[in-house]
Amino acid sequence: MSTTISTPELANGSLTRVRVGAVDGGRVRVQTEVAGPATAPALRPMLIASDDRSARISLVPDGAMLLAGDHVTIEVEVGEGARLTLVEPAGTVAYDMDGGHASWSVRITLAAGAGLVWAGEPFVVSAGADVTRDTRVTLAHGARLALRETLVLGRHGERPGRASTTWEAYDHDGRPFLVESLDLDADSLAPGLLGPHRVLASVTALGCEVPPDACPDGRLDLEHGGTLWRHLASQTHEIPEHPWECARTG
Repeated sequence: MSTTISTPELANGSLTRVRVGAVDGGRVRVQTEVAGPATAPALRPMLIASDDRSARISLVPDGAMLLAGDHVTIEVEVGEGARLTLVEPAGTVAYDMDGGHASWSVRITLAAGAGLVWAGEPFVVSAGADVTRDTRVTLAHGARLALRETLVLGRHGERPGRASTTWEAYDHDGRPFLVESLDLDADSLAPGLLGPHRVLASVTALGCEVPPDACPDGRLDLEHGGTLWRHLASQTHEIPEHPWECARTG
């Protein structure tokens, strides 16, 4: 089910909500919702396939994004024992905002034994863009998450805009797996944080059994469980596939 709802709280943005819950003796239950004014760009969830325990959904952009004043919120809930795969048919470009600002917020809640695989496509921060990206994840006992993200600072041949990112993941008791904030802009390039690289690729695997010797390059094993891979590159095609393959099949 998909609906479009206009609410005062979403006057300047959109909310995309995806809920997946397993049912006995039938197909998995899938609920989707898109809220916000018709003029606001949004990600519209499209069901690709489902069975008794899993669903595959594509997040399709509905309108140009991101422009100044755009505020995109994505909420994902996966019920006990259910599995969800999210795909993005194309990357996202944050355009020159002429002094304005935009935001991209993700909230993920995984119940006991739930699983989420999210194959994110590149997120490009063009010259003049100013974007806040924040992700918050809560995992119950036995839940699994594999999430791919690629941040590209600037389109080809141009200087990057600014991206302020926050990433938080907690278990059901509130114990943190990962808490991180990064502010990236033109000063982050050589001789700054990223050196000559303008592409920052990340793969986050939580609750997945990834062998200790798998994908050793750029790997960080988190204190309370989980694995984070990072790779710096000059172009997106230089990003290796093996960390993502390890995470989504772990």
